[in-house]
Amino acid sequence: MSQSARPALSVVIPVFNEAQSLVPLHARLTRTLAALDRPYEIIFVDDASRDDSVDILRGLRVRDAAVRVIRFGRNYGQHAALFAGMARARGDIVVTLDADLQNPPEEIPRLLAALVDGVDVVGGRRVRRRDAWIRRAASWLVNRVTSAVVGVRLRDHGCMLRAYRRSAIDRILGFPGAPRYIPVLAARFASSMTEIPVGHSAREHGHSRYGPVRLLRLAFDLSVQVLALGPLGARARRVYQEVGRAPRYVIAEVLE
Repeated sequence: MSQSARPALSVVIPVFNEAQSLVPLHARLTRTLAALDRPYEIIFVDDASRDDSVDILRGLRVRDAAVRVIRFGRNYGQHAALFAGMARARGDIVVTLDADLQNPPEEIPRLLAALVDGVDVVGGRRVRRRDAWIRRAASWLVNRVTSAVVGVRLRDHGCMLRAYRRSAIDRILGFPGAPRYIPVLAARFASSMTEIPVGHSAREHGHSRYGPVRLLRLAFDLSVQVLALGPLGARARRVYQEVGRAPRYVIAEVLE
């Protein structure tokens, strides 16, 4: 895809200390996207990695014109990285994907096939998860809480492998304040959501930032965010904007 062409598909990938996974991820992802025969871009958002991730991303950018890189000056978290990538994505469809290869990029064509008329968001549902039992148990609780508070019954709100229509992305980006939990915003602003079963692989390199304690804390945070989306939350958002005015993130560098 030429840099001047407008892509039909954008893939947004948050990165934090994933140096060992990035080259095989890029190879598998580009093979999958090339087979779709549509213009695409790949946006890596480095969340202030402390390993060699940035250097590897720079190398991928030099070799592949479809690659774009956003670098944070400090760590803002996975969902802030997603917001930054979504904000710069140009595609009519945006796919989000983890960098650790636990979600196979080869599942992307199936996500796109499920994005039929009337559906704004297609999420992956991880089957035969290759995680420790305590992490699966914590995820189960988060999924139950999320489904209850947002009123959208999905079995896996936490799967990063998702496809969004541009209209849903624009509504998510328009929500004021700092990002918390994107699946909650997607459930609030998408006209229709669905999910499909996707594969899941064991993490080969590094460690997940979402351990059981952090997942349980997330269950509380998302409940607070749902309140902010309601009528009473409008006043809280106005106070936040006037008093804090904290940026969602600060970008240190963009390579495109």
